[in-house]
Amino acid sequence: MNHQNPIYSIPELADKWQRGTITAEEKAHYEQWYASFNDEELFVENPTAEHQEQLAARLYTKVMHRIDHDERKPLKMNSWSKWYSIAAVLILMLTGLLVFNRLSGPAPVISPGKNTAILKLSDGKVITLSDRKNGVVIDAAKLTYNDGTNLNEADVHSDPNTKMTVSTPRGGTYQVSLPDGSKVWLNAASSLTFPSSFDGLTSRRVELKGEAYFEVEKSYGMSKGHTQRRAFIVVANNQEIEVLGTHFNVKSYSDEPGVRTTLLEGSVKVMTGTDRKIIAPGQQTFSNGKGIEVSSVNVSDAVAWKNGNFQFNDENIENVMRAISRWYDVDIEYRGTITKEKFGGTISRSKPISEVLASLEETGYVKFKIEGRRVMIMP
Repeated sequence: MNHQNPIYSIPELADKWQRGTITAEEKAHYEQWYASFNDEELFVENPTAEHQEQLAARLYTKVMHRIDHDERKPLKMNSWSKWYSIAAVLILMLTGLLVFNRLSGPAPVISPGKNTAILKLSDGKVITLSDRKNGVVIDAAKLTYNDGTNLNEADVHSDPNTKMTVSTPRGGTYQVSLPDGSKVWLNAASSLTFPSSFDGLTSRRVELKGEAYFEVEKSYGMSKGHTQRRAFIVVANNQEIEVLGTHFNVKSYSDEPGVRTTLLEGSVKVMTGTDRKIIAPGQQTFSNGKGIEVSSVNVSDAVAWKNGNFQFNDENIENVMRAISRWYDVDIEYRGTITKEKFGGTISRSKPISEVLASLEETGYVKFKIEGRRVMIMP
């Protein structure tokens, strides 16, 4: 049988040294190992798994050498007891830190949303739209991106009795140019359903879930031998918004307390049940199934998302966090008492979520903790 050199475990040798059972050969190996590293290498940032055992053992050795040195000096107190206590504390601290780093790893970076959407054609075919583009153009002849690039895989069915749908996920946004030339910007977690063609229809009717900004083109059609303007109607959560040619924003998420329609340009008629309201630029309607309220607002707050910003004006924390949740695709969890304070300000939606939350924390009213894709809110 071939004679093999013994394999030493540094932590075991350190334990033997502490217990006084280490042999001369083991001690020599231990001291040789100790001499092989610099004190400057003792603490490193984010150690790898393979270094963790050695780091803990090296710290132990450093302290044990100080113990051995102090035991040779004439002291007025039990120095060895002090240093053994320090050794135990330091090693426990370092070991705990290393285990924590190994288990938890670096905190994930939660990036902001991006241009992403899917298009469902009238025949049921689903196309994932390119995240390198920011919009799709629908017309009777073909589908293209708004930079002119063709979607060769798509065949357009221009029958007004068939419908198409563009949907964005949480963390997505996309622009849609409709067959009549109207433009729609979809916010995160939203969808728009519309006819493949508006030809032959007396009105242009679309269905919205979520939030969208509309720039509606005027359109004309024949009715009873006469040319008439064709209304553009948005159906959102049992509410209808009727326009002829205008710019407006509709926010109709299922987790919001009601539907908000904000007018920037032109004229809009909002209808729910038997209630009717006509609003002017700078006004907003709010409807939760119990009638329609009209108020004057800062329209830039309503369309800030389209321009790449979060913009809050005297909003409670629940409203703020719903917007953040949809854009960063995170879940929200409240712990403790929810603050009643109001929040206001503007910050870019292109920033990582950590920067957005840090800005909110600066108010002193809330604190945040991120675990995976869950954000916990604490007082």
